[in-house]
Amino acid sequence: MPRIYAACLASYNDGQLHGAWIDADQDPEDIHASITQMLRRSRRPDAEEWAIHDYEGFGTLKLGEHPAIERVAEFAHAIEEHGDAFASWAGYVGENYANVSDFEDAYH
Repeated sequence: MPRIYAACLASYNDGQLHGAWIDADQDPEDIHASITQMLRRSRRPDAEEWAIHDYEGFGTLKLGEHPAIERVAEFAHAIEEHGDAFASWAGYVGENYANVSDFEDAYH
Protein backbone atom coordinates (compact mmCIF):
# COMPACT_ATOMS: atom_id res chain seq x y z
CA MET A 1 0.00 0.00 0.00
CA PRO A 2 1.43 3.41 -0.91
CA ARG A 3 2.25 5.54 2.12
CA ILE A 4 3.83 8.90 2.82
CA TYR A 5 5.79 10.11 5.83
CA ALA A 6 4.59 13.63 6.64
CA ALA A 7 6.89 15.55 8.96
CA CYS A 8 6.32 18.62 11.12
CA LEU A 9 8.72 21.31 9.91
CA ALA A 10 8.64 23.29 13.17
CA SER A 11 9.91 20.21 14.99
CA TYR A 12 12.40 19.40 12.25
CA ASN A 13 13.84 22.93 12.33
CA ASP A 14 14.12 22.60 16.12
CA GLY A 15 16.19 19.42 15.78
CA GLN A 16 13.36 17.02 16.65
CA LEU A 17 11.78 14.38 14.49
CA HIS A 18 8.00 14.39 14.56
CA GLY A 19 5.81 12.95 11.85
CA ALA A 20 3.53 10.10 10.85
CA TRP A 21 3.22 7.44 8.18
CA ILE A 22 -0.06 8.00 6.37
CA ASP A 23 -1.84 5.70 3.92
CA ALA A 24 -1.89 7.59 0.63
CA ASP A 25 -4.63 5.49 -0.98
CA GLN A 26 -7.46 7.55 0.46
CA ASP A 27 -9.31 10.74 -0.35
CA PRO A 28 -7.19 13.92 -0.24
CA GLU A 29 -9.38 15.31 2.54
CA ASP A 30 -8.55 12.30 4.71
CA ILE A 31 -4.82 12.69 4.02
CA HIS A 32 -5.04 16.37 4.98
CA ALA A 33 -6.91 15.39 8.16
CA SER A 34 -4.16 12.91 9.08
CA ILE A 35 -1.50 15.58 8.52
CA THR A 36 -3.45 18.02 10.70
CA GLN A 37 -3.68 15.39 13.46
CA MET A 38 0.07 14.80 13.23
CA LEU A 39 0.73 18.54 13.57
CA ARG A 40 -1.58 18.79 16.60
CA ARG A 41 0.48 16.09 18.34
CA SER A 42 3.69 18.08 17.83
CA ARG A 43 5.51 19.44 20.88
CA ARG A 44 5.72 22.77 19.07
CA PRO A 45 2.61 24.89 19.65
CA ASP A 46 3.26 26.78 16.40
CA ALA A 47 3.31 23.63 14.25
CA GLU A 48 1.51 24.30 10.99
CA GLU A 49 3.99 23.62 8.19
CA TRP A 50 4.79 20.13 6.99
CA ALA A 51 6.65 18.29 4.25
CA ILE A 52 6.73 14.76 2.93
CA HIS A 53 10.07 13.28 3.90
CA ASP A 54 9.60 9.73 2.64
CA TYR A 55 7.49 7.56 0.36
CA GLU A 56 6.74 3.85 0.47
CA GLY A 57 5.14 1.86 -2.34
CA PHE A 58 5.59 4.52 -5.04
CA GLY A 59 8.39 2.71 -6.87
CA THR A 60 10.60 5.02 -8.93
CA LEU A 61 8.03 7.85 -8.91
CA LYS A 62 9.54 10.94 -7.26
CA LEU A 63 7.04 13.51 -5.99
CA GLY A 64 9.28 15.62 -3.75
CA GLU A 65 8.60 17.23 -0.39
CA HIS A 66 5.68 19.47 -1.34
CA PRO A 67 3.44 17.80 -3.92
CA ALA A 68 -0.26 18.51 -4.16
CA ILE A 69 -2.01 16.00 -1.91
CA GLU A 70 -4.59 15.50 -4.66
CA ARG A 71 -1.81 14.19 -6.92
CA VAL A 72 -0.42 11.96 -4.17
CA ALA A 73 -3.87 10.43 -3.69
CA GLU A 74 -4.41 10.09 -7.45
CA PHE A 75 -1.09 8.26 -7.89
CA ALA A 76 -1.69 6.08 -4.84
CA HIS A 77 -5.13 5.03 -6.15
CA ALA A 78 -3.60 4.21 -9.54
CA ILE A 79 -0.81 2.18 -7.93
CA GLU A 80 -3.36 0.26 -5.89
CA GLU A 81 -5.35 -0.44 -9.05
CA HIS A 82 -2.52 -1.13 -11.52
CA GLY A 83 0.39 -2.06 -9.25
CA ASP A 84 4.06 -1.56 -9.97
CA ALA A 85 3.35 -1.12 -13.69
CA PHE A 86 1.75 2.28 -13.04
CA ALA A 87 4.43 3.35 -10.56
CA SER A 88 7.20 2.47 -13.03
CA TRP A 89 5.45 4.17 -15.94
CA ALA A 90 4.72 7.32 -13.91
CA GLY A 91 8.34 7.40 -12.73
CA TYR A 92 9.47 7.14 -16.35
CA VAL A 93 7.23 9.85 -17.83
CA GLY A 94 7.45 12.08 -14.74
CA GLU A 95 4.92 13.48 -12.31
CA ASN A 96 3.85 16.34 -14.57
CA TYR A 97 2.99 14.04 -17.47
CA ALA A 98 1.59 10.98 -15.70
CA ASN A 99 -2.16 10.38 -15.59
CA VAL A 100 -4.26 7.26 -15.38
CA SER A 101 -5.93 7.51 -18.80
CA ASP A 102 -2.60 7.90 -20.62
CA PHE A 103 -1.22 4.94 -18.66
CA GLU A 104 -4.17 2.76 -19.58
CA ASP A 105 -3.73 3.66 -23.26
CA ALA A 106 0.00 2.98 -23.13
CA TYR A 107 -0.44 -0.25 -21.16
CA HIS A 108 -2.94 -1.72 -23.59
